[in-house]
Amino acid sequence: MSDGPYRSLPMSRGWKRLAEFAENANFDRTDTSAAASHALKTTWGNEVPAIVVKGLRDVFLEREPGLFADTRLAKIEAVVSDTAGYGLGRLLTAHASSVLAEGLTGEAGLAETTRRALESYAARAARQIEEHYCRKASARLTQQVRTRISEAIGTADIPALARQCAGLEPRARRGSSIRKHADIDEGVPLS
Repeated sequence: MSDGPYRSLPMSRGWKRLAEFAENANFDRTDTSAAASHALKTTWGNEVPAIVVKGLRDVFLEREPGLFADTRLAKIEAVVSDTAGYGLGRLLTAHASSVLAEGLTGEAGLAETTRRALESYAARAARQIEEHYCRKASARLTQQVRTRISEAIGTADIPALARQCAGLEPRARRGSSIRKHADIDEGVPLS
């Protein structure tokens, strides 16, 4: 078990990296926050089909919306069939229905839907990581990982990520969003 429980975590590479960063105190809060954002971004890319995003954009950003919310809810129900097999996609459409029922529309409604879906998924992933650590690690390490992941998700800029995922803002440049420490001066702080 010298490699740490994160290696046997049955999740994607991004979530494993977040668990690794949370387990190792040498990674600071900005590193874990960047890992959380990166995990959410890659999960979005894998778990939300483009047709679902397009369908929700059509509903929320309609030029001349109907007078009744029922027609919009019916359009969202039509999008649900495209989410089969995609957990985050299904979660997104569920939040879209509740946001529309609350009366939010336009860019604000789409951004709120996406933000809620990302936060819900992040909370679920954090619980899954914690459960894995409860089985594979000590109580002290489990508590440390739980706390650090909670802080990472709390400090991640999920509203900005939600706007990018919903296509309301340009996506960040391609490549690794996790900063690599390559210089000796970028190592563990000595203070």
